Amino acid sequence: MKTIMKPCISELYSILLGVEESIPGVVYKFTKDENFQEIDNISESQLVYWSEIIQRLHACSATTLLRLKKWIEAIQIAFEQKNYYGFCASSRGLIEACSDSFYTLGSVIYPIAENFKYIKIATKGESTKIILSESIENHLIHYLYARKLTRPEKDAFPDSHNAIDVREYLKSINDENAIKLYAELCQVSHPSTMSLIPFLIENDEYGLTLHKKQIDDILNRNILDRHRETIYNSTMHALATSLCGLKMVNYFDVPLFESLHTDEKAFISLEGYPLWLSIEEKINNSFKGNLLGSGL
Repeated sequence: MKTIMKPCISELYSILLGVEESIPGVVYKFTKDENFQEIDNISESQLVYWSEIIQRLHACSATTLLRLKKWIEAIQIAFEQKNYYGFCASSRGLIEACSDSFYTLGSVIYPIAENFKYIKIATKGESTKIILSESIENHLIHYLYARKLTRPEKDAFPDSHNAIDVREYLKSINDENAIKLYAELCQVSHPSTMSLIPFLIENDEYGLTLHKKQIDDILNRNILDRHRETIYNSTMHALATSLCGLKMVNYFDVPLFESLHTDEKAFISLEGYPLWLSIEEKINNSFKGNLLGSGL
């Protein structure tokens, strides 16, 4: 794949290529609510509950990485075809996807790490107490099932199934530049005066002019020149956190999760990475002192 941004972005794409090859196909198994309510054994109910949490963590992390790869490829294709609309729409899709994923992963990754010991006990079927986490559960369900619900659907589905305003997802990244970039891209994706730039030029001498020049490539490069760092940072928020999610799933060395394990070569880029080091520290700390950490 040709590099259309700084080398760091092409390196991220290379990471995604390697990860795609390392993630196995998986069949997730979830229990219906009515069947879960019928379980009267603590160890079994905790086994089911927390195994489904970890399965959802895996699904969220894996699909985040696969989705990022496709959006970067879409950006690349639009860039090579010198298509301003395609480039802006794909770039907007990438920013949205990053913020959507980080909204969930950024909320659950530390609480799971902090309570790793208990969750491992639960997923081995050895728990003697009932511990649930509505926050972790709802965030993961939101990622997998949230959409714009109709009025009738809002009465039939829990709030976790209802998508929130995209700007709320963007806030999770905590980057004003990402919000500004998203707003600019929306003005091209949605009908506005900016969507007419490839065809109309306004100047003092001639007024408004319908031109026949092909300026899409200039427009695309202009966006890249101004927003390279923002695109990179947004992608890293989602990529790094989802890689950490998959690596943490690998740390659950219980037979139940063998099918979820990712080839360790996918995690080479995490060696010495601050986010993973902090997660690993929390995992190790969960085996010291109190059984439960914060976040549940």
